[in-house]
Amino acid sequence: MASKSLVGLAVVLFLASCILRIKGRDVSKLLGAEHKVELEGTLVGDAKSNKLAGSTTQGSLIKEASDGYTHVAGYQSKGRVDAPTTWHGVRAKISVWNISDVQPLSESSAYIASINNLDGLEFVAAGVHTTKDGIKGCYNDNCPGFVIANGSNLFPGQALAPPLSNYGGETRYITIRIKKDEKTGDWSLYREDKGGPIGGMTLLGWWPQNLFNKLSDRANIIQWTGEVNYQYNETGPSMGSGQFSDEQDGKAASFFGLYGFDFYGRIYNYDYSPIQLVDKPECYDLSPWYHHTFSSPEKSHFFYGGPSGCSQ
Repeated sequence: MASKSLVGLAVVLFLASCILRIKGRDVSKLLGAEHKVELEGTLVGDAKSNKLAGSTTQGSLIKEASDGYTHVAGYQSKGRVDAPTTWHGVRAKISVWNISDVQPLSESSAYIASINNLDGLEFVAAGVHTTKDGIKGCYNDNCPGFVIANGSNLFPGQALAPPLSNYGGETRYITIRIKKDEKTGDWSLYREDKGGPIGGMTLLGWWPQNLFNKLSDRANIIQWTGEVNYQYNETGPSMGSGQFSDEQDGKAASFFGLYGFDFYGRIYNYDYSPIQLVDKPECYDLSPWYHHTFSSPEKSHFFYGGPSGCSQ
């Protein structure tokens, strides 16, 4: 399927992935010669610090910010307390907002990610993305290696159907999970909010195991993040709903139903001790992580975001 070019402003499903080897492996054989160093539109980072190359924005997984600013607000797992850090997936219910102040060459996104940075950097990420410039690089169904499933009800680069969330009104969500298939080892992307034949979910597609090295075994980090990218000569777009996190329910953007999957593919219901990822709190801020364990993992959540107009 050809990638889709958007006209005007739209909120779409996007995918991102990165396979960067510091030692040994020639990923060009898997991804093509043009992807020897990086995938267009995705991060190539420092494996130890997990920071953007050429940027000081920790936690960003979407775009190298050499031609502009990147800011994030979200959480990253600190690590398991009861076992070696092994994650086989991540899940969230992401609020989707109708924002209209994203300028040309700017982006506003919210996503989840499974990451391995133990020997280089490898990750898979999925979420929602608002832009006026169409979908570029890995934000489409040409994302190298991603296989679209038969029966998928949402394609990468496809706009989400309205209505979307509005300030003070009903909040609309998309619920997705990225999960390692315990039989094949592939990293699968599921959508939950529209139901489906697989335990009430629909399989949207998967990244085959053989695309990766360390990530083919496990992730050591999982992440839930809001992000904006914009040019040096512009001001920042809204992140999330365009409201700060203290606006809370119905007004601020949110991630709900936050959990990861353990080595056996089961929901991990214990304390995540997550790390805050927020680099510009005066522009885009973050609420506490409201954690609920055992019987109510759906209630775990946080709020995030901020208005347009950030100058750097």
